[in-house]
Amino acid sequence: MRAVPFLLLAAPTVLAAQAPLLDEGRLDPAWFGPSASLQPSKALGLQWLKPGLNLGGRTIQVRPWEAPAWLLGKRATKDQLLVGRLERTLLPGLEAGLRRGLKGALPVSRSEGDVLLIGRIVDAVGEAEDALFSGTASLTFDLKLVDGDTGDLLAAFHDTLQGLNADLVSSQYARWCEQLGRLIATTAAPSATPVAKPMQPAPPVFDLEGALRRIEGLRRDGLLSEEECQALRKKAAGKAK
Repeated sequence: MRAVPFLLLAAPTVLAAQAPLLDEGRLDPAWFGPSASLQPSKALGLQWLKPGLNLGGRTIQVRPWEAPAWLLGKRATKDQLLVGRLERTLLPGLEAGLRRGLKGALPVSRSEGDVLLIGRIVDAVGEAEDALFSGTASLTFDLKLVDGDTGDLLAAFHDTLQGLNADLVSSQYARWCEQLGRLIATTAAPSATPVAKPMQPAPPVFDLEGALRRIEGLRRDGLLSEEECQALRKKAAGKAK
């Protein structure tokens, strides 16, 4: 049998490794896994939720963020300074924002929980020190929800936040985390299963003969006049129809 060149065998692997990243190189789908198909959302950049996701009765564990990935390569000093300034607030800000958005729908913890929330910075741009070259600061990050027992991906998020300086980016991040909590809260709500109404018992069949006997007895006892009896007999007959 003719030998197959090694380069030909390795070609699929090489091509997969060289697959272009998304979001101008800031989004690496491999970090999320093949199941995630991120789509634009109004409040959270790009997002994906596992179909039928139900987190009712579970606890979210906010994990320490991974080291910055710098998917576009190491940035300038000002960019790394921005990351250094924001990194201290990423974890507590995420936890606080989640709690605000969840409003008690799910517990949140840093030390325990069966749903892991994992994040990382993939790129950052710090504000220019020279006023002649002023611009916006930005922070690009990934977040994913992972089942702590099976490792299955439950949700994926990718977004870039921009502001004139680090403080404005931090404020946007706080609002973003609250929006994330609101979204996750919807997955904790019990499914709206329609409750069947109890069957109403059928009304009893009207006993016309018994009613006529009672009317006749009252007439015999002198408690009803003949005119009153006629009226009651007519009413009973109508009720029996």
